[in-house]
Amino acid sequence: SNDVFSPPVTDTNSVVDSTQVAEIASMQELLDTMNGQGHDDDGLTLVKYYANYCKICQRASIQLKKVAKEYPNVQFAKVEQGVMTQPSAETLRTLGVRKFPFVQIYRGGKCVASFSTGPSHIFVKKVRDTLDMCLDRTPEDWDAFVNQFYAEIEENTQARRSLER
Repeated sequence: SNDVFSPPVTDTNSVVDSTQVAEIASMQELLDTMNGQGHDDDGLTLVKYYANYCKICQRASIQLKKVAKEYPNVQFAKVEQGVMTQPSAETLRTLGVRKFPFVQIYRGGKCVASFSTGPSHIFVKKVRDTLDMCLDRTPEDWDAFVNQFYAEIEENTQARRSLER
C-alpha cells in the first residue's frame, strides 16, 4: 500500500489503539495469514476479499476499520482480487469466494466462516454476529463445530494447499 505512515491520532481520554486492517500484498502473505502465522492457535483472523471497482467494498472497508477497533483480539486483513494468483477469478473460486465483498474467518489455520455480505449495513451486522458467535464458543463447542463442518473445512484446506507454489 502507498499510504504514508502516520502516528495514531489520540484524544486525551482514549487508549492508543493499534488495531488496524492489514492490507495483504501477495498470495503467499494471504496463505500465511489464513494459516494463522503470527497468531495463537485459538485466535481468530478475519480476511475480507474485495475488488477496487466495487463500490460496496469501499464502504465495507470503512466499516471494517470500525469493527476492527471493537475486536482488538481478532486479526483483520483485506485482500484485493488483483493480488490473487492469475487467473484471479479461478483462484477466488478455488477458495470459495463467489462475489465481493466476501469474508472468511480463520481459527488455528482452519476456515470457520465464509460468507458474502451484501450492502454495508448488512456487512457490519453479519461480521459482528459471526465474530461474536465464534468468540462465544467453548473449546468443546469448537470441537463439535469442526466435526460437523469437517468436509467444508477440509475442502478449504485442500484448496489452499493447491495454491501454494
